[in-house]
Amino acid sequence: MAVRVQKLLYAAAMSAGVFAAPKAYADISLFSRKDITINAALDIGGDAFYFPNANFGTGSYAPHKSGYSRTKNVTLAELYGQPMLSGTWQTPWGFSVFGLVSAIGSTTLGDGDAESVSQTSGTPRQVNLEDANLGVKIPLNGKRRLIIEGGRQRFQIDDGFLMGKGAYSSGERGAWWYAPRFAFSGPGVLKYEGQSIRSDVFMLENNSNNRQTYGNDKPETKFVGFDVTLFRSKPGGDGGSTYGDRAAYVTLTYFYVRHADKGAAYDYSNRADRQGMSVTALSWGGTPFAMKRHPFTKNVTFYGNFVSEQNSHAGNGYKGVSAYAVYVEPGYTFANLPWRPHVFYRYTRFSGGKNPHSRTKHNYDTFFLYDGARYTYGGYWPGEIVGNNMSPLSNMEVQQFDITGVPPVHLLKKDDELKLGLHFYDLAYLYPTGAGLPAGTKRHMSDEVNVSAEYALDANTSGAIAAGAAFSGPGGRALAKDGVPAGQGIPRIHGVSGVLEVYFYKHF
Repeated sequence: MAVRVQKLLYAAAMSAGVFAAPKAYADISLFSRKDITINAALDIGGDAFYFPNANFGTGSYAPHKSGYSRTKNVTLAELYGQPMLSGTWQTPWGFSVFGLVSAIGSTTLGDGDAESVSQTSGTPRQVNLEDANLGVKIPLNGKRRLIIEGGRQRFQIDDGFLMGKGAYSSGERGAWWYAPRFAFSGPGVLKYEGQSIRSDVFMLENNSNNRQTYGNDKPETKFVGFDVTLFRSKPGGDGGSTYGDRAAYVTLTYFYVRHADKGAAYDYSNRADRQGMSVTALSWGGTPFAMKRHPFTKNVTFYGNFVSEQNSHAGNGYKGVSAYAVYVEPGYTFANLPWRPHVFYRYTRFSGGKNPHSRTKHNYDTFFLYDGARYTYGGYWPGEIVGNNMSPLSNMEVQQFDITGVPPVHLLKKDDELKLGLHFYDLAYLYPTGAGLPAGTKRHMSDEVNVSAEYALDANTSGAIAAGAAFSGPGGRALAKDGVPAGQGIPRIHGVSGVLEVYFYKHF
């Protein structure tokens, strides 16, 4: 199962640089003379978790050479650091040259992550190259610009439902939950950023390494494609370069997988048979219905995405792949009420097949899914317990209800922010038999409630605390049993699992 991605506070701190490649992340000037600047910076982050009755009581199994050890109540912590070096040259010919190099060191402490078979037990730690890119920014008429960027780089389309993560942090890399690695490898991306339209043409590959991740990484995937976005910027914002500055948008995306690893090692429900796949997506979001005559419409949000995956050249015994995913998310901000509460409902459906032996694979592949949180906790991973540790994000549907609010209090300075959230998830299989569960297993997987408090001292310093409980359904109990390694006895199944978590982020 895919590694979990970073949550909102880290994402918010870094989102300004997701699309604007020439924007430096660094804060410390090492060299500045005429049109040349060189800067340095450092990010650090960490988290700590306690999972009582992990996986509804079956616990988490740590693999050893001699077998497995089981932990029922899982405790872990993660740390990472990322030093960065960036530079910009404003050439005398009217364009600028930019570059960024960074590395990430990360580790997991304690019991390791709480998946059924832990991917990060045994205190793994590793240092890897993250960013290594060079690019050119060419200004055009008005505020339009053309950007050419090659090498290892971050690349995200919209909120990351399809495209956002080029590397994961399981196995020897550590920091599986915080997941600080993002970069894809080149060749690179050609970007056009206008005032109402942006477009990318990309040829990239993910940074997969199954030796480092104990075989849990996704297939090494090389792909080529494009996206085109029509958007309306927020007042004073630049929606051409920054996703968060878009008041409303609609995006068409297409890419083709020109090469991917194949073989039995990748024959999972949501991982295999990428080579030759065509992926098409239509996504939208923001406040598309704002009308001056009806002021309440500026508080209505509506996000969504539809992804189609088609492949007539599948391997591993399949004759083809035909899969899809869709989510719709209406929301409303009560702007005139205290705390300005925002409420949204998100329905997500990941396709799956009824027959696990079908020669056409219908199980959805999440590809490069990123968190997708916009307001608070509550991204596309459905819950801090089942979503983090158990759910496959394929052959399932998720109903999610969220309410968030910002109380008018300041804890340490006059412009800091505290955000509170309440999150509910209802998870169900589409076809339990398609997941290999016993015939007659009912669809309902779990209900989960999370509460969260997120604090931002400023754009460079933030943290959060969250707690939750998940209540098992028939599908969830069957999933917990199915996750117990072969040859191990089945522990007593509990109806409830819990979580308590804290994390922090600091940019220097």
